[in-house]
Amino acid sequence: MHMNNQQATIKDIAKLAGVSIATVDRVLHGRGRVSPEALTAVTNAIETLNYKPNQIARALSARRSKIRIGLALPNVESDFWGEIIFGAEQAQKHLEPFGVELISEYSYSYEFEDQVKSIKLLLERDIQALIVTPLYDGFGNVVGSHIPSSIPYATMINDLPSSNRLFHIGPDDFAIGSLAARLTDLYCQGKGNVVILAPNHSMIETQNRISGFMSLINQDNLNISVQRIVPVPGKTEQVMYNEIMKSTEECIRQFPDIDAFYVTNGLTEWCADVVAANNCQQKIKIIGHEVTQKTCTYLQNKVVHAVIYQRPALQIYNAINLMFDYLIGNISKPESNIISDCSIIIKENLGFSHIGGQNNYGYS
Repeated sequence: MHMNNQQATIKDIAKLAGVSIATVDRVLHGRGRVSPEALTAVTNAIETLNYKPNQIARALSARRSKIRIGLALPNVESDFWGEIIFGAEQAQKHLEPFGVELISEYSYSYEFEDQVKSIKLLLERDIQALIVTPLYDGFGNVVGSHIPSSIPYATMINDLPSSNRLFHIGPDDFAIGSLAARLTDLYCQGKGNVVILAPNHSMIETQNRISGFMSLINQDNLNISVQRIVPVPGKTEQVMYNEIMKSTEECIRQFPDIDAFYVTNGLTEWCADVVAANNCQQKIKIIGHEVTQKTCTYLQNKVVHAVIYQRPALQIYNAINLMFDYLIGNISKPESNIISDCSIIIKENLGFSHIGGQNNYGYS
């Protein structure tokens, strides 16, 4: 029995393999469980019919040996990084039928030295590729200097644009900083004194958000006065929580005319804790980033007025799938910088927003 690529269909594969069309679909798309016997039958039918759409045939051929993709990520702010772990688990389920194994090494601080240890541990596990959120706060190739040239790697969340990374997936931090300024202006009704609270102040993503915030104020001549940019120290979860609460408390005392806080990352809820404890929620607006369970409560109560949500679970899911496509030869070279979608979450759309990685996965 012989068919060319144009003639062969999923129905033909199912008939030749002696299985249902649904079983073929599960094999082709990695959805659900398939018995070893059915997988072998479908694989043989695909080869016989020379049916090779996009990634699938290459993946079935490559699956004879494990494809190991390493993840070197921090796991500091538990809500935010918990979403990324969830997204990685979904990618593992999707790609497991094709012989993909994800190996994770987490660092529990934002210390670059801890991440280097994670990278070295992953290289000892014979990985073929690496996905990393770089903790280095400069534009050099410091991360890449710890990775052999034979190992392609991608960055997510935080970028190193002058490094030799294969691709980056993350938000346009300058643009979302500008968006935060626009939201601040709207909630302050065109006039206000603002303090910027900036955890991870030296990292590129934070600097770009601050630059975007200040740029829009200057570009549009907004009547928004930034009273102070406050670097919030801390490399571990508990220290960062304590420090942002301390910084918020100090700013409320030092700037009695403050109208708004802009929190440059996902520590928004800890700023809100202090604002609520000081009964300042009627006067002080809070604009921040990311969504946690407590942030949702504060959005409902209008202690937090708006957050910009970057959907971190989807970012890691897409990064893993894109790296897989590259490893099996489905794409020769990915786009260098892939901008991820972000959403504005406010009280009014909280009930129907996709939060926590529970939405459908897929990438283009």
